[in-house]
Amino acid sequence: MLSTRRGRVVSLLAGLALLAVSSPPADATNDPSFEKQWAINAVGAPAAWAKTTGKGIRVGIVDTGIDLTHEDLAARIVESTSCINTRGNSLECEGSAQDDFGHGTHVAGIAAAVKDNGVGIAGIAPDAELVVAKVFKGASANADDVVAGIKWVVDHGAKVVNLSLGGAVFVVAATFGSEFASGVEYAWARGAIPVLASGNDDLFGAGIGSAEYGDINALVVGATGHDDTVASYSSPTGNAKWALVAPGGTGGQAAGEADNIYSTFWAEGKQNQYGYLAGTSMAAPHVTGAVALLLAQGLTKEQAVQRILATTDAVPCGANSEYCRGRLNVARATGAIN
Repeated sequence: MLSTRRGRVVSLLAGLALLAVSSPPADATNDPSFEKQWAINAVGAPAAWAKTTGKGIRVGIVDTGIDLTHEDLAARIVESTSCINTRGNSLECEGSAQDDFGHGTHVAGIAAAVKDNGVGIAGIAPDAELVVAKVFKGASANADDVVAGIKWVVDHGAKVVNLSLGGAVFVVAATFGSEFASGVEYAWARGAIPVLASGNDDLFGAGIGSAEYGDINALVVGATGHDDTVASYSSPTGNAKWALVAPGGTGGQAAGEADNIYSTFWAEGKQNQYGYLAGTSMAAPHVTGAVALLLAQGLTKEQAVQRILATTDAVPCGANSEYCRGRLNVARATGAIN
């Protein structure tokens, strides 16, 4: 999860450290590590693939970049750039989107890793296309660059934009109408659905953290653990009008690796890496992938948002999440099950 301070610099918190209840069906894909993806089974993605795989839908990843040569991602990357040091001007985005931290690669794999290629894992929308804007240099970024990244991926065809950022910038955005909010509204006004991680700030279980979203036009996503209850770190969804939860991993010292989310990863000097992470950053791309599946079925952005919210499972969202609808159910959303 990428968290933020009230200033203009965005930083990664320690919840990103590398650390599913039934196993996914063995015949769902020939990807050898699919059995580690308990979260994909929890939301019913294998059943949904009989209806839609997200083909033709561009997914925007605004993050630390992506491992451009990863065996499970390279075939899905259609456009990529760096928006670092652009001062909010998306026309200045240029250069490589190569990940140098790992977070963006992990997020991208959850949403859209290639299925049935005989390696690694499968994404929620395995035939979606990836449009990537690198806005973080290592673990930090300027908020202006995040806005530039949002605009760039939308202008290059993204119909859903994953923002696994979390933290206070969204509170500032919604409450004070900041430039970040304008970036989110830019996406919505131009036909794309923003998907925001609620943040990893609820450290003491007090139901505090990112809460004031106002009327922001975005799906706000909290995290559930392997036991299908809200994760202890997950910030509440507060007054967000479109809110739900999705698997983000159990997290914490007591959890084992297998209780977290397995996906593609980047590590310096190594190729085709995979690993476990936990956070609302991991929950958001499950929803992003689900949006891509629905858009590929021909739904409008408004219809896709309402379908996702109307078909959730009745999982409690935790304190200070009054409008949260429950946990994502991809199979029900796509019509694969009633």
